[in-house]
Amino acid sequence: MTGPAHPVQPPVPRIPPRRGTHGDADAAGGEPQGLLALMKPGRLTELLFLLELSTNPSGRLRPIANRLGVSVQTISLLHRKFRKEGKVAVVEGRYRTTPAGVAELHGLISAIRADLDARMTELQLVRECRAIAAATIHRADPVVLFMDAGDLYARPGTDGPSRGTAAQGARRGQLVQVEQLEGVLPLPPAGVLCLVLPTRRTASSDLRVGRLRRALGSGNGRLLAAEGLEAVHALRHASTRPFVRFGVAAAAREASLLGVPVVVVVSDSHLRALLHRLAEPYPSVPVEVRTLPSN
Repeated sequence: MTGPAHPVQPPVPRIPPRRGTHGDADAAGGEPQGLLALMKPGRLTELLFLLELSTNPSGRLRPIANRLGVSVQTISLLHRKFRKEGKVAVVEGRYRTTPAGVAELHGLISAIRADLDARMTELQLVRECRAIAAATIHRADPVVLFMDAGDLYARPGTDGPSRGTAAQGARRGQLVQVEQLEGVLPLPPAGVLCLVLPTRRTASSDLRVGRLRRALGSGNGRLLAAEGLEAVHALRHASTRPFVRFGVAAAAREASLLGVPVVVVVSDSHLRALLHRLAEPYPSVPVEVRTLPSN
């Protein structure tokens, strides 16, 4: 079983920014901004065309097409488009950007640069971290890092995708500083099981609690949560385990992305909204839905 490679650090999933921040859609116009603006068909070619005319004016369109790796027809269409908008002109026999074209180019590049700067602050090159010792570790021992139930562990050895060197000794269960990190730590997301509790046509409360108790017994969720008043009430009587009641979708997503299986008991009237929140923001997490019998 494989999954996306995470940096060798306690792999806290990065939640993408909300709408209105760097690369997301502009709140007013709905158009992608920053780096994501280049996903719009033809936008990258437009930017490079304006950049060519600003930094390397030419008397012919074919050399520009050759440098950009596109057809002369494409460049000709871009020229007509930008000339009509007043952003490109022929000056002294050469195709050049006008002040309006330079302003357009400057705005695009500035937005992309700001977006990249914001994203770079979220990326860290980690060369050391702390982990829980899974066994006795001596100073300078080579160690292997691995995840278990959302926690980062270190064990003596060299056979593993993420490796380092212990900065000091530690007994089992203690924190150990690991330096000289190398490699990546594969971390496939764990499943989120949604146990749907019917609330419209349902059997007696005792029967419903009994069915929920049996369903929980067959699940492997290390994180337990409830969404909806009926689900909270039933779960309180079906299990003595502590469970998450507030911020359920966010907690379930974070646990899943850390490799921790989740079980969410959800009232049927809350299921649609819960599934929507589990699906966003990217990346999505694997979700299974099971409905408990209603009679």
